[in-house]
Amino acid sequence: MESRSDIHELLMLKLTGGLSKDQQVEVDALIESDPEVNNAWNNIQDYYLRHPKHRTDFESISTGDLMSGIKDKVAPQKRSFRIGKLMMAVATAAAVTGAGVFIYIVLKTNHSSKVLSAVHKSIPAKSVYLELRNGQIIDLSGGEQHPQTEDGQVVLNNSRNILTFVANRDNSGLNKLVVPRGKDYSIRLSDGTEIRMNAGSTLQFPFGFAGNSREISLTGEAYIKVATAADQPFTVHTPDATIQVLGTEFNVNTYNPGKAAISLVQGAVKVLADKQEVILKPGFQADCTTQNGINTHPFDKNDVLSWLEGKYEFKETPLSEIIPILERWYDVKIITDHPAVAKKTFNVQINRSEGIEGFLEMLKIIRSADYYYKNDTIHIK
Repeated sequence: MESRSDIHELLMLKLTGGLSKDQQVEVDALIESDPEVNNAWNNIQDYYLRHPKHRTDFESISTGDLMSGIKDKVAPQKRSFRIGKLMMAVATAAAVTGAGVFIYIVLKTNHSSKVLSAVHKSIPAKSVYLELRNGQIIDLSGGEQHPQTEDGQVVLNNSRNILTFVANRDNSGLNKLVVPRGKDYSIRLSDGTEIRMNAGSTLQFPFGFAGNSREISLTGEAYIKVATAADQPFTVHTPDATIQVLGTEFNVNTYNPGKAAISLVQGAVKVLADKQEVILKPGFQADCTTQNGINTHPFDKNDVLSWLEGKYEFKETPLSEIIPILERWYDVKIITDHPAVAKKTFNVQINRSEGIEGFLEMLKIIRSADYYYKNDTIHIK
């Protein structure tokens, strides 16, 4: 296999649209067949295209500018690769000494050109979108749609904030559904599993489950109703835990770094985290943390599942814990001007339809906490 720096160059050229059509096909095949390359590709996209600051830096450079900057800073060197003309063509265009130098140049080059590949220009801001395994982006925020994938193998139906699709069962490549802050969205998978995603969540899933298992990955929060298929166990991967089920309904929350909360409504699930395994019963929640492993306890449906009805219920909850939820729900930035304000607790129900102003006005009434706007940020004083 090629060195890490060689692979990184290929992926960066793919990201900037610097590969020919034939080269693109070969690189896509490499991404699909090699798990390490696939992971590297996902990490590069997350770094440059998901983070607002990094994306701003990235959009300021074109492929030509990028290559020019490399040649100015690094002396070209001869290379030999094992995948033939593709690697030689890329080496000619982007000869560098290592991945670290390449990343530095991408971040530090200050060119004015806005040239970017058409695929990545189409990533919509603050919109729900689907990123296919080949890099195609489909905006799902524009109302009812019935688009096809570029290869014509999948027909999508985007209607009433729900995505369904018709695809061959063997279409097992991973796709990414992104729900930004301020939005929510639902999807029905090929097996009939229904997933409702809360704001600020990402789901990786295939169009078809061809093997002996059904596996997806989730960050953020979602309510999952798994279709029963005894011969295909269903697995949900999160950053801090893995959930294995046969047919059930449960909520997964991974908003807090280093913690996953799995709340079982019906059925049975096995939760795996940090070399521990727990069989969860309905009405119980498993809290998985890197420090304490898995702890289980009963949960209140009104507290955990109220977001499904467009509301949140809080009981003696500090404002500091409520603010992150408001920021995700309404896509706003909130700051408390004084630490004492953040520590104030609330017994309150928030209805999403009332908007952020409804909550802020309530603060004034029940806690005498006023607010003001400054630089697109809400300050609570």
